[in-house]
Amino acid sequence: MKQPFSISPNPILLHITPALQITMEKVRFVLDSRQGLTAILGDVGLGKSTVVRYLFNEYDSREDVAATMIASPSFPSPFAFLKKICADFGVPAKRSFTAQEEALKAFLVELYTADKLCVVFVDEAQRLPGPQLELVRTLLNFETDDTKLIQVVLSGQLELRQKLQDPTKKAIRSRIFAPSHLATLSLSETEDMLNFRCLKAEIPAPFTPEAYESIYTLTGGVPRDILKVAAVAYRFAGGSQIDPELCEAAAKEALLPEDDHEQTVA
Repeated sequence: MKQPFSISPNPILLHITPALQITMEKVRFVLDSRQGLTAILGDVGLGKSTVVRYLFNEYDSREDVAATMIASPSFPSPFAFLKKICADFGVPAKRSFTAQEEALKAFLVELYTADKLCVVFVDEAQRLPGPQLELVRTLLNFETDDTKLIQVVLSGQLELRQKLQDPTKKAIRSRIFAPSHLATLSLSETEDMLNFRCLKAEIPAPFTPEAYESIYTLTGGVPRDILKVAAVAYRFAGGSQIDPELCEAAAKEALLPEDDHEQTVA
């Protein structure tokens, strides 16, 4: 049986809503105009990882771009973080932090001279401790009179926003250009996303009109939870139509009690 409702962050399965399109255009503007730093923020399950992978694949496929993505940062020190960035771009490892910075700067100047863009995507960026966020700020000091030599996209949960709001992070916070905040889906967007997944899986949409509303109510429009409920309901249905009763049964199996969104939707 096909699995049209996988929750894995597969960019091919990303349903681009009007709000997500705006987010992507904002990120593209920041990167292509070399503004330096932007952020994609949102609560758990809203699709940040899928969005950032989608954008990474887009930029990584361009001949005029050198791009890397750090999917889940976990470094013992800023030096280790810096060496990881350098390694991804083929910059040789150095013995000291200062020498490593200079090697990266030389690489960035070479790219700029060749009219190429350098982009670092960091997913789960809320895991970056203060000194490593400070490294990001330091790297943004590599610049010409009018452009940044390195572009950084931080994608993270609301914890990242809290970190950036700390008074000690004012310097990096002030450098974030056009940040985006992902939101839950509407009822119509929930229906569109489920239909999009069915289209990708080349199966007829098995949901009754009432089932879409049920899934939306049960999940509060959180994309990951929508897919969880849809996946279990699809399995339960065994090829039959999915109705609200089946959705409610699926939600009891797919969601933890604290994930129950039924009371959060007016």
